[in-house]
Amino acid sequence: MRIFLGISVPEEVKEQLVRICYGLPDIRWVLPENFHVTLLFLGEQSREQVDVVSDFCSTIASPSFRLNLQSVGTFEKQKSPSILFAKVLLNEELVKLQKKLDSGIRKLGFAPERQEYRPHLTLGRFKNSNGLRVAAYLEEFSGFTSSEFYVSEFHIYSSRTFSEGPVYSIEESFSLLPSY
Repeated sequence: MRIFLGISVPEEVKEQLVRICYGLPDIRWVLPENFHVTLLFLGEQSREQVDVVSDFCSTIASPSFRLNLQSVGTFEKQKSPSILFAKVLLNEELVKLQKKLDSGIRKLGFAPERQEYRPHLTLGRFKNSNGLRVAAYLEEFSGFTSSEFYVSEFHIYSSRTFSEGPVYSIEESFSLLPSY
């Protein structure tokens, strides 16, 4: 099964995101139930490997924290945007959690992607893109800010791909330490 570690977002934030998911005809919008912030992508794993990841995640002791999304951006492949995303306002506790997960997973022998961690929430994937429309969209929503939300847990998600797009399911959840 394809898995990743991530953070879910509350319904209020999903509703705010849905309100900015329009105006680009050449994009496949992510369904609101799939909105999340990825911490670590692990790809295809056996059930036994998922159990090892689960056991490791249950040992993580990191404080809970607050997050919010601010502005929008794109990731590009060969000078053409491939992903439209809402930026996660950088948060020290989020970065520490991600590094702790990445380092521990690597020590267990897994090989997650080696890209610099850029926290974001994917809004859509471009099929084709019209540079002028994309630039206008980015300008229009450059001031987007979501409500701040409390992150008290992270999850192992599974990803299954269908013709309508991927479906993400929470397989297991892990609590973060309360912060006062």
